[in-house]
Amino acid sequence: MFSQSKTNKSTSGCLGNIQKATDLIKQADRILVGIGAGMSAAGGLDYANPKLAERWYPEYYKMGLTTIIDIMANYWPNTVSRQPERFWGFWAKHIFHIRYEPQATKPYLDLFKIIADKEHFIVTTNVDGQLEKAGFKKEEIFAPQGDYAFFQCAKHCCDEVYDNRHIIETMIRNMPNALEIRTADIPKCLHCGAYLMPNLRCDENFAEAPHMGNRADYEDFINLHQNENLIFLELGVGFNTPGIIRIPFEQMTKALPNATLVRINTTDVRMATDVGGKAVCIASDVSAVLEEIYANTRL
Repeated sequence: MFSQSKTNKSTSGCLGNIQKATDLIKQADRILVGIGAGMSAAGGLDYANPKLAERWYPEYYKMGLTTIIDIMANYWPNTVSRQPERFWGFWAKHIFHIRYEPQATKPYLDLFKIIADKEHFIVTTNVDGQLEKAGFKKEEIFAPQGDYAFFQCAKHCCDEVYDNRHIIETMIRNMPNALEIRTADIPKCLHCGAYLMPNLRCDENFAEAPHMGNRADYEDFINLHQNENLIFLELGVGFNTPGIIRIPFEQMTKALPNATLVRINTTDVRMATDVGGKAVCIASDVSAVLEEIYANTRL
């Protein structure tokens, strides 16, 4: 995805910190990884990229909705009951493009190669399945925000979630036009008959139980190894939900005696917490930095 010249240009001002990060990862006893939307964006799944919106959703682009963010603002996950045919006209295609169509992207593949031989655990706010596609095991991932691969009852009558690939493909295959699905293809809850919606954390009706099974393992990973040489590796985490990864990583880095935070983000790497110099911050393209770290770990 990145040529060598682009990698060098993208990371030219950060080479010292990239080497520091590489050394920390090599020397770490264990690595706790936090992954946000910037990681998937670095691999090409960028909701803010107008070119991607134009390619995937030309009908919305022509309406002036020039990013996926713009389109989603009109079809938020819990608004399914307003115009369900039009709601799914977007969401069926969006879930297919983000969750099912892509292979594992380069940043995730590089991350896997970097930490596969280290004991690690991952917490992510992403819902696109990229971690599993790259080779990471479900047991080592805590993903509390949901998963595009599932539907849930919009009224949260129960915690059951529905595998949705077949439903998605059926909706898309039968679409009568570019904006709507057939009324007959609107998915309904098998228990109460309410509309189904994407299983994403967007309001108090989120069915979170299916995603909380690894929470105890995530907490144990920290508690059992808190005195070891622990690296918090934060990748593409912004401020949409800072209370899940960004702020806790800073607070734990400060509190744990041998912890170090490595923060890689395209733009904002500022610290809200004084961690006493126990952080390496790299403001550069996440994919380019991981490519450089992987190259350095092989030396």
